[in-house]
Amino acid sequence: MQRVNAFPHGARTAAWIASLLLAWSNVGVTQSTPWEPPEPSATDKDWIRMSSGEWLKGEIQFLRDDKLEFDSDDLDLLKLDWADVAELRSARILTYRFEDLAIVSGTATMRDTVVTIRSGSQVQTFPRDALLVILEGAPREINYWSAKATLGLVARAGNTDQQDMNTVVTVRRDHPKTRLDLRYNNNLGQVSGEETINNQNGTITFDLLVAKGFFVNLGAVNLYKDRFVNIELRTTLAAGVGYAIYRGGDVDWSVGLSAGYQNTQFVSVQEGQSDSDNTGTIIPNTAFEWDVTGDVTIAVDYNAQISVPEVKNAFHHAFGVLSVDIWGDIIDLELSVQWDRTENPTEDADGNVPKRDDFRTSFGLGISF
Repeated sequence: MQRVNAFPHGARTAAWIASLLLAWSNVGVTQSTPWEPPEPSATDKDWIRMSSGEWLKGEIQFLRDDKLEFDSDDLDLLKLDWADVAELRSARILTYRFEDLAIVSGTATMRDTVVTIRSGSQVQTFPRDALLVILEGAPREINYWSAKATLGLVARAGNTDQQDMNTVVTVRRDHPKTRLDLRYNNNLGQVSGEETINNQNGTITFDLLVAKGFFVNLGAVNLYKDRFVNIELRTTLAAGVGYAIYRGGDVDWSVGLSAGYQNTQFVSVQEGQSDSDNTGTIIPNTAFEWDVTGDVTIAVDYNAQISVPEVKNAFHHAFGVLSVDIWGDIIDLELSVQWDRTENPTEDADGNVPKRDDFRTSFGLGISF
C-alpha cells in the first residue's frame, strides 16, 4: 500500500518559510530593544544615560550650576553637561537641593523631567529643572568639606645659592545652599642666605546659591602682606554678586563684582606721610577652568582691587595653574604662574619705590583630600 504524506511538499515549504520569517521577526524585535543596566542594588554604583543613548557606570560626585562630576572606573573623572544626561539611577545615598530650598537625601531615579527620591518609606518627586545641587552622602557636616594642598620648590646651588618655595592651600565647604572657600598662598625665597621673597595672601569667601548660575557673595575677607612692596598688611572687606557665564562639560567660566572697604598698613613711609591708607574699593573678578583632557586641567583666577575715589591706587592679582593627574584625583603635578601688580606703589622711608610688577612661577605636587 502506498503511504500518503500528510503534508504535501508545497505545504511543508510554506511552513518552513513562515518559520524563517517569524525567526527573523523575533531577531529584529530583540535588536531594536535598547539595552538597560540592571536595577541598582544598595552596594552598586550609579548609572547615568546620556542623551546619545550611552550608559555610564560610576559614582556621582557633584552637581552645581548644571555641571556634573561623574567618576568612572575606566574613564576617570568626567565633567558633563547636565543637559546631556537623560536618565539617572542611584541606589547610593546622595543629597539633593532644589530651587524651592528643599534639601532631600536618599536613593533616586531621574527620567525625562521628573526626579524621584526615596528616603526610607517616603517617596518624593520634583521637577528636573528645579534641581540645583547634588552632593555625595547624607547631609552630614563631614560630607561638605574638601581640601587641597600644593607645595612647589626651586633650589639652586653653586655660584649662587637660591631656594624658592610656594605653598597653596585651599579648603572648601560645599553646603547645598552655601559655599565657603578658604585660600592661602605663601611665597618664600632666599639668595645666598638673604631673603628676597616673603609674601602671604589669604582669602575667605562665603557665597549663597540663589538660582542656577547666580550666587550672592555675602562676605569676603582678603589679607595680603609683602614687605618687599612696602605693605605690612592690606585688609579688604567686601560683598557682591557672581554669575556663571558658561558651564560646559570641559569649560567653566564665572565672573563677579564686589564692593567694600580697604585698609593698608605700610612697612615705612617718608617723613610726614601717613603710615596707613583707608579707602573704598571695587573688586571685579573672574575664574576660568578648562579640562583639556581627562587628566590635564588649566585654571586661571583674576581679580582687581580698585580704590575709590582714587582709582589709580589699584592692585591686580592673577593666578594660573596647569595641573596633570598622576595618581587618580588625589595627586597632581602642577605648574603655576602668579602675577601681582601695584599701580601706585608707596615710597618707603629710605626713598625706595617698589616695582609695580611681580611674576613668580612654581613647579610642585598637589594633594587633594
